[in-house]
Amino acid sequence: MRERAVYKEKISIDCIAVCVYLMCLPLTTVTTPFGSALKIVTFPVLAVLFIRTIMGKNKLTLNYIHFIYAVFTLYSFTGLLFLHDDRAVTQTTDMLLTFIAMLFITMRVYNSSEREMMDNAWLIAGLFCIFVAMTSTETTVGDRIVIRIFGCEEDQNQFCAYLIMPVLISLKRFIDKRKFYPIYILIILLSFYSVLRTGSRGGLLGIAAGVVIYIFIGLKSVKSRVILCLLLLFVVIGVVFFVFPLLPEDIQERYTVSSVVDDRGAGRLEIWLNLLQFDFADTGQLVHGAGMFSTYDILATSTVDLPVGVAHNTFIQILTDHGMIGLMIFMFLIFGCVIRQWKNHPVYTCAYVAVMAFSMSLSLHVFKPYINIIMMCAMTFEGETVQDKLDMQYQASALDAGVK
Repeated sequence: MRERAVYKEKISIDCIAVCVYLMCLPLTTVTTPFGSALKIVTFPVLAVLFIRTIMGKNKLTLNYIHFIYAVFTLYSFTGLLFLHDDRAVTQTTDMLLTFIAMLFITMRVYNSSEREMMDNAWLIAGLFCIFVAMTSTETTVGDRIVIRIFGCEEDQNQFCAYLIMPVLISLKRFIDKRKFYPIYILIILLSFYSVLRTGSRGGLLGIAAGVVIYIFIGLKSVKSRVILCLLLLFVVIGVVFFVFPLLPEDIQERYTVSSVVDDRGAGRLEIWLNLLQFDFADTGQLVHGAGMFSTYDILATSTVDLPVGVAHNTFIQILTDHGMIGLMIFMFLIFGCVIRQWKNHPVYTCAYVAVMAFSMSLSLHVFKPYINIIMMCAMTFEGETVQDKLDMQYQASALDAGVK
């Protein structure tokens, strides 16, 4: 059933605070004398949520994503037993603060209007990112555009992750034929063009994966799936024949299979092989890991001829840092995030799958787009709590009994 209506429930102060936080997502990389600009925004947002919580103003609920993420966060502290440098302590502390933020943002039950407002906040953040990418004139090696947000440079691959949710929300609203729905196609096209300009192969594949999966799990009608797949095919053909030629030659070359093979994933293959060799060299280390961000020391003494300190792969990063135990907990987290919103809000499930595609070439420990998408998977909306479902079953049973 198409979701045409915009609901008119009351918008709470909590939701407004969360929307401010979501809109400020691109400010992650903006540094100030007091830390990142997003962190400065986060503290007052959490203060509002904390005060509202202790005042008993909200209906609260917890779910298995909270539990699994709490276990993963607590287990990460065991890594300090094996590595206790400043980097490890800072990162572990950030994980704890991230969990606290996620908990206060997601344990409240939001209504449909508030969910709509949060989606709008994601779109505003996406439009800002599109503007940044489209107006960038500075380039780096290979003619990839340099992304600067208020003068602070952002990694091109990480920047593309900011567009995951805006693209999928736009796709959903276009399919639902919401008001001014052609605008959402324009947002999708501009988003993909922005990604192409960055030269991020992982970014392109990640967002494309989210779109394709949404077509198959977000649409119930086979006819709608076929029509959208055909439309997607025409878009791809148009991009290849009309958009690609507008890109610099070096950028075009980056998206070819031969380029990926020749540069071995921008050197990532050597990084992965070195770290896996280190992981499997010691059984105890393989089980419990070498400590948070131990990859910096490992790669510094390896044969990798690149100035890197992370695995550029979340799974290998976690295996090296937290061992098989940490990786197993992480796999449970993935499973929980994928299934929780599968039926009610598949757009969030697809966004999580997309960011997991990003994780094959990025280390995502406290990467804000990744964390914020986990938050959307962990959120509960009215009518979805256990008590709500029991009440609906009771009402249905009572109605059936009355009919009989």
